[in-house]
Amino acid sequence: MDLIIARQLSRKLRNGTMLLQDINMSVEKGEILAVEGENGAGKTVLLKALLGLTPSSGDLIVDDRRFKLGDAYPIKAGILIENPSLINEFTAIRNLRLLATLLPQVTDDEVHTVLRSLNLDPTSRTLVKNFSLGMKEKLGIAQALLGHNPLIVLDEPTNALDDKSKMNLVLLVRNYRDLGSTFLIASHDQDFIKQVATRRIRMTEGHLNEKSQLV
Repeated sequence: MDLIIARQLSRKLRNGTMLLQDINMSVEKGEILAVEGENGAGKTVLLKALLGLTPSSGDLIVDDRRFKLGDAYPIKAGILIENPSLINEFTAIRNLRLLATLLPQVTDDEVHTVLRSLNLDPTSRTLVKNFSLGMKEKLGIAQALLGHNPLIVLDEPTNALDDKSKMNLVLLVRNYRDLGSTFLIASHDQDFIKQVATRRIRMTEGHLNEKSQLV
């Protein structure tokens, strides 16, 4: 069953540049869909268009409901796109607790669990401004995972992660999928994609092509 359906989805700048052109695709419930492509291929723009975060033309159907820019998004989504939205003067746990105020179902135990699952210490008093790039990336991933949302969108999540952290992320994504989350992941990290994706599609200059079906 499809969670998201896009038909003729396009994004055009005022100067005529086409960032997305006639995208036809679907995201099935329970899959881990990887969007591949080089830098500048349009992966991030596609994620934003599918989430209603950037203007686009065409049809977008989310959870069987037609979505228009400006509407409330039909489903809850955990999102990490581009740089994590972090408050540098807060600790890791304070950042997550702030986000949890918007997610009534999230308990403080879950906040602790998500941090530990990414090897971040919930008791640490270190401020985010003193984090390494890898630690900031992990905290951004933690924000996206918090709440076990039906849709989790990750944009280049392995940036700044070491090999051990990447393997841990693979296991986390698989676990959250087993718990009912659908994943949409943009990445150029081939090793990560091969380990985690159930389906892969490729972007080239704003166009989308089905690449392969993986089990």
